[in-house]
Amino acid sequence: MVPNHLILCMLLFYVNCDDSPDKRILLSDPDYVQQQLIHLQSELQSLQATVQSQNTELHTQSGELQTLQATVQTQTSEISSLKQQLVQANSDGGGSTFVRWGRTDCPANLTELVYSGYAGGSWYGHSGAAADPLCLPSDPEWLQTTIVPDTYTGQIYGAEYESVNAHTLFGPKSHDEEVPCAVCRSTSFVSSVMIPARTTCYSGWTKAYGGSLASGYYAQAAASQFVCIDEHAQPVVGGGDR
Repeated sequence: MVPNHLILCMLLFYVNCDDSPDKRILLSDPDYVQQQLIHLQSELQSLQATVQSQNTELHTQSGELQTLQATVQTQTSEISSLKQQLVQANSDGGGSTFVRWGRTDCPANLTELVYSGYAGGSWYGHSGAAADPLCLPSDPEWLQTTIVPDTYTGQIYGAEYESVNAHTLFGPKSHDEEVPCAVCRSTSFVSSVMIPARTTCYSGWTKAYGGSLASGYYAQAAASQFVCIDEHAQPVVGGGDR
């Protein structure tokens, strides 16, 4: 016979052993299997939601990529078009324009005539006058507009050569003669520049024409600009006498 107190101790010990972390789980326990199934289903749903979110993000990024590709394709096409235009411009040659003051024609083999006319600008005694000279065409066209009083208008006058003390800087008998002009377009070059105080061009540039640097008289009220008057200047044929 085993004493009662010994049996009690053994039962307590057995119960304490069941609470240890190393206890074995019986897979035949239906509650445990149900819990595991619920847990796995929850994880599966979470994974499915993650995959769906990633698929949506991938679809969005794919659309953005297609948009970027279309933009790049458009820009590439525009760049190609600009390159073709540049090549065409270079093959055509030129495009630069300039005014040849004192002549009605353009330099041969370098330019083509856009139009010829007369040099004009503001009156030399007007303090509010515009400074820039104009090459006025010989066949002006007029707008059908309301005429405003002379008080509120700008005024344009013809330009004349002034050769003081019988100097012939602008050609013989050029004093008080009107100044012609020609607008020229280069057929070979894409830019042009007027270089003061030089009779030759710098390296890499081709001379179109040369002449004398001229402007209005320094003591006159109206401002003026420096222009290059052709060294073989001509007067306007049949120009006015005042």
